[in-house]
Amino acid sequence: MSEESITQQHYEKIGRFIYGFQRHADPEKLRAAVANGELAPDVAERAAALVRRFDEAMEGLRHASAAGMVDAVDDEQLNAILADLQVFVQDSGWTHS
Repeated sequence: MSEESITQQHYEKIGRFIYGFQRHADPEKLRAAVANGELAPDVAERAAALVRRFDEAMEGLRHASAAGMVDAVDDEQLNAILADLQVFVQDSGWTHS
């Protein structure tokens, strides 16, 4: 596989992850809701953990991109974050507004 196709795959993976997360919740709005005390403590704790996992995954993807390591953050890890986010949205009633 050429380096160009590896890079393309990596950026598509990043794009799918960002889109998947934002389809359910904007990480910036979640972060702000937690910081501003807009959520019940248990919901805020879950939201903060999800945003932290999002940030960690994004940092891992950035690092992998810089180092040329496409699989440093695997699809299972990203999918687990998205699945947990989906459950959070269902349980909490979180909306984009």
